[in-house]
Amino acid sequence: MSRSDHVVRYAIYTRQSVERLEDFSSCRAQFHTCDDFAKQSGERGLIWCGQRFDDEGESGATLDRPAMQRLRKAIDLGGVSRVYAVAFDRLTRRMRDAVALLDEFERAGVELRLVHQSDLTSGPQCRFLRHVLAAFAEFEHEMIATRIAEARTYLKKHGRRIAGKVPYGYEADLLNKQLVPNPAEARRVLAIFKRAAKGDLPKQIAHAVNDLGWPTKVYHSKRSGKTTGGGKWTARQIVDTLRNPVYTGRFADGASARDGVHNALVDQKVFDAVQGQLDSRRTTTRPRRPVRDNYPLRQKIVCPGCGRFLTTYQITNKGPDGSGTISQFYSCRSTAGGRPRCKGVHYPAWKFEESIYELFDDAATWRGLLGSDGTNETAKQLVEAWQVMLYPWRRAWLKNAVRRIEFVDEREGAVLITFAPDITTSLFAVIQAKSAAAG
Repeated sequence: MSRSDHVVRYAIYTRQSVERLEDFSSCRAQFHTCDDFAKQSGERGLIWCGQRFDDEGESGATLDRPAMQRLRKAIDLGGVSRVYAVAFDRLTRRMRDAVALLDEFERAGVELRLVHQSDLTSGPQCRFLRHVLAAFAEFEHEMIATRIAEARTYLKKHGRRIAGKVPYGYEADLLNKQLVPNPAEARRVLAIFKRAAKGDLPKQIAHAVNDLGWPTKVYHSKRSGKTTGGGKWTARQIVDTLRNPVYTGRFADGASARDGVHNALVDQKVFDAVQGQLDSRRTTTRPRRPVRDNYPLRQKIVCPGCGRFLTTYQITNKGPDGSGTISQFYSCRSTAGGRPRCKGVHYPAWKFEESIYELFDDAATWRGLLGSDGTNETAKQLVEAWQVMLYPWRRAWLKNAVRRIEFVDEREGAVLITFAPDITTSLFAVIQAKSAAAG
């Protein structure tokens, strides 16, 4: 085959932050613009890959987008040799992501063609200009974020609604998106509060309003086209309604509330009486649910039985005085692929993590991580620094450094730890996994 007959299989990537299909900037319009641009070039051997890569309603602040991930996978598999996009900011608005993406394209031998910056093809000068464009795209993104933050501050200061679902009892004004009472729902909200103030339990109130045929609020998603709500009330929904300060003309703001400009549906005295009723029934203080950051090895430990990543869960243990403690675990609880979870694969999170932490108390571990650049003196200094490091810092480092932990011999606790590329390739170690499982 001659050079002129060389086949170029191309893909078209499109993205829009807000899903508005009637807008010219929509993914559909971007696709046709890129497709026409490719065909009008007159280049022979151009073949569309046949797969759409449209990220509708996705931000350019990250590469973690469904269509972008599929595109990178197609490039990795060798199915794409050229990528078209309308402009660089459709690919990313982050300088760091832009550099990483361009490097990824070049390593795979993939050309990037931009409709509105058609002169930026290849070569060192073009790469430099693309990086400059990426820097401007990131600057623009940060400016937009700053303006949004300023707008939110202004709305808060003036008692305005910012975002979120419209609470039951209200509608959003079509012009300014602020809350206005829904007459029928507002009467029902007041009736719910009066029942609660008299001492009715949330479960009793839920049964009563369901018997009256009062459905929950209906929400329509413009993005997905789905409709939610409109069903029966639960005790939990009743409690959430009774706890919401929006019905007194205020907005929840973290642990406190701020004044709003919308009309109150419930008198403050009635609201306070209801809070007293709810508080009087609380016999214990619910322990706070740990955030995912408390599991630095989440989605990193491979199940020795099925090869899926272990998930996390917790158990609340109540003492005689009603207080609670939380036990956290790494366990095979996934049903991905239609397969049942593996029984007996169950490790207390704290003990497992401690076993990993203890590896770094040994200078030999650091020498292995440093490779040929490591010296005994450097390894000793790293051990000393590690031993005085606070546990939150250790968790943060472990979360970013470790990519994968696989069991070589579960009974002996032998594991293969794969680290981030900029640290090292892997480390073979023996941890106390057996005793951790027994705990």
